[in-house]
Amino acid sequence: MPSHSYDVLARLSPQVPPGMVERAAEWTEESVPRPAVPAASVILLRDGDNGLETYLLHRHAQMPFAASMVVFPGGRVDPVDTDGLDPIRRCAVRETTEETGVVLAETDLHPWARWITPELEPRRYDTWFFVAVMPGGQNAADISGETERAEWSTPQAALLAERSGVIKMLPPTLSILIELADCPTVAEVIDHVHERQIEPVLPGVVKVPDGWRFRYPQAPASKKSS
Repeated sequence: MPSHSYDVLARLSPQVPPGMVERAAEWTEESVPRPAVPAASVILLRDGDNGLETYLLHRHAQMPFAASMVVFPGGRVDPVDTDGLDPIRRCAVRETTEETGVVLAETDLHPWARWITPELEPRRYDTWFFVAVMPGGQNAADISGETERAEWSTPQAALLAERSGVIKMLPPTLSILIELADCPTVAEVIDHVHERQIEPVLPGVVKVPDGWRFRYPQAPASKKSS
């Protein structure tokens, strides 16, 4: 598995969603991006009968952000999260409990990726993604009120559903599932977190001869995994 968080970006489609294409066409050098709000998301993991599984939320079509998308539990940092030493981790723990009923400790969280919403978007987030092993004796449930349903799924099944057009995902979710699909067990994922190099991914949106495309950063040659 790649050890730099940029390595997976070469495996993502550069295609830009139609709504973003319209905003890109209206964006000028004088346009001012809105601030990216701090946020956190948690990739719950467990070993299932068919291999590694993660808990996915199918968001309602009426949601103001990521409508109809399949996502991991998470959300923006709230004032209540700033009482501790690490607001991002407190947010991750709180959002996981509010959306799934699963209670985690901050020490259960292992950083995996960090994504920042493109500058031309009206709602922007600076999101840390953490992997966490599903605690024994607990069950995840769809209690957020923001989803149509939630389910445990292997990364491979989720990726197949996305490629078939059955579900939709934003690039951060897609990239994480692509990496997890290379890991057969929870233990193997956790083995990789200690050697992983994480840098923020801020996708650019650029004009090319046949339309608009995402431009993702690349890891420096010295940081790429062998």
